[in-house]
Amino acid sequence: MSSRRHSLSGPPQLTGTPSTHELRQRVINCLNKLSDRDTLAGATVELESIAKTLNQDSFSSFLSCIHNTDSSSKSPVRKQCVNLLSLLSRFHGDALSPFLSKMIATVLRRLRDPDSVVRSACVDAVAEMSSRITRPAFSVAFLRPFMDALAMEQDANAQIGAALCLAAAVEAAPEPDVESLRRTTLPRLGKLLKTDSCKAKAPLLVLIGSV
Repeated sequence: MSSRRHSLSGPPQLTGTPSTHELRQRVINCLNKLSDRDTLAGATVELESIAKTLNQDSFSSFLSCIHNTDSSSKSPVRKQCVNLLSLLSRFHGDALSPFLSKMIATVLRRLRDPDSVVRSACVDAVAEMSSRITRPAFSVAFLRPFMDALAMEQDANAQIGAALCLAAAVEAAPEPDVESLRRTTLPRLGKLLKTDSCKAKAPLLVLIGSV
C-alpha cells in the first residue's frame, strides 16, 4: 500500500474562464484532431493544458466530453480520454471528489475496448484516482462499482479490466481498510472464481493477492 500523498498543486487556475459552450467546443475540436496523425501531438498538448487549468465550474463539462467520446473513435482518441483522467487526478486531487463517480463510469465504459493499450490506460488511471482522490470512501468510490462490474459483466475484457483496476486501486489507496476489504470482498471473489461465467480467473487471483 502506498503512503498518503497530497495532490500536486499544478499551475494556477484560469480567471475569467470561457463559457461552458466555448469549453465544450474547444475540447471537442481537440478530440477530433486526435484522430489525425498530423494534429495528434498538438491536440494532446492543448487538451492537457486545458485539463490542468480546470476548476469546479468546468470539471463537469470537460468530463462529459471525455465520457461521451464514441467507441467508434480511433484508438488514440479513446486512449487519450483515459489518460486525461490520470492527469486530472494528479493536478486536482480531492477537488474532483464530487465527480469521481463520473470518472469511474468513463473507465468502466472503456474496459470493453478491443485495444489492450486503452484497457491498460484504464488501470493506470484508476491507480492515480485512488492515490490522489481520497473522498468518498474507498468502498463507495472504487470497491462497489468494480465488484458490480465483475459480477454482472459478461465481456471477458471488461471482467479482466475490472479485476485489474480494483487491484490497482487497492494497491494505490493511501489508507484502505484492509480488514474490512478482506471481510467483505474475499468471500465474493471466491464465489466468482467458481462460476462458469467468470472469464477473468487469473486477474481475480491478482486481485485476491492485493487484498
